Amino acid sequence: MAKMRKRTKFSLVGAIIAALAVAGAALAIGLGAVALLPQLIAFDIAIFAGGIAIAGGIAAGSFSLTGLFSRKKAQIKNADSVAEMAKVGMLDNENSNYHSVVKVRDNSFKAARNYIKSSYGLTKFNIAPVTSERQRAGINAEQLKYANKRYVYGLVGDFYTKEGKTRKARKIDKKRQNVERKLNNMEAPDVSAFAPKYHVASEYFNPVSSTWENDERSSVDFNNNQTAEAARKLFSDTVRERYSKSNKRRGATVITIRSRGNEEVKEVSASVNAEELVDKMEMLALLDYAMTAEKTGVNGFPISVETQDYKLDGRKKGKQSIVLIRNQAELKERLNMLKEASTEKDKPKEITYNR
Repeated sequence: MAKMRKRTKFSLVGAIIAALAVAGAALAIGLGAVALLPQLIAFDIAIFAGGIAIAGGIAAGSFSLTGLFSRKKAQIKNADSVAEMAKVGMLDNENSNYHSVVKVRDNSFKAARNYIKSSYGLTKFNIAPVTSERQRAGINAEQLKYANKRYVYGLVGDFYTKEGKTRKARKIDKKRQNVERKLNNMEAPDVSAFAPKYHVASEYFNPVSSTWENDERSSVDFNNNQTAEAARKLFSDTVRERYSKSNKRRGATVITIRSRGNEEVKEVSASVNAEELVDKMEMLALLDYAMTAEKTGVNGFPISVETQDYKLDGRKKGKQSIVLIRNQAELKERLNMLKEASTEKDKPKEITYNR
């Protein structure tokens, strides 16, 4: 018994020592944990914040991609709708079957509605319709943005009115009036002395608004009526080319003829959304410039021919190409080269420059 009690005492003492050791360890761990508590909390907060940031980044990226896809979809719908409306007149003349003509016109109404809806969708991203002007003499970028919005709100308002949706029409009209007020409060500089005299753009008929509207992707700013009318005829004769499958979703290629020797010489420009017509547009622009130089006696040499491609939303696409023309001989050589590159069908033969 005595031995048993002795063993029990030793066991008890050992158990107490072990318990104290465990308690001490637990206390140390507890005190260490308390000491590390701020760091642990900070670490947890960092992880939590990182999670939020990642989630936010994913959400923002998702929203950005969704917005990008929405813009691209609206631009494609916009361009396709214009092509459908523009080709109706051409197809009407080609179709002798009355039912075919009716079907084409029905498609045109559908295209017009799609154009109006997609144009309104683009305004929410501050993007103009694909047919809108990208620049205009005497108007800055901010004014042009509001002018494009005014145009779209007018279209949408007319559409809602014809659909009998008066409440929506009034709501849109308020937006149009607000834009109108902003435009009226902006002063436009007087550029009449420098702006080209004639502006001509390709046209298509919008059956919803019952008006002829411009597709500014194919347009000119010229100083001579003869070249301006030649451009008008070219646009009328090339509907099929400009709204082909490969060109209907194409932005403008803009050719600008600019004097580098005399800032007072009016620059001219021409643009088109069909790659195969770029040489013809440059030729018309150079002819217009040359005719003005001949009339005024101021040639402005050297002159530069600046060619720039644009995307559907008006942003520059690729690098600008520049050809410098130093004298009359180089101008005539450039015109001859462009004439050779152009097809016989679309050459404006009635315009010549033999100086």
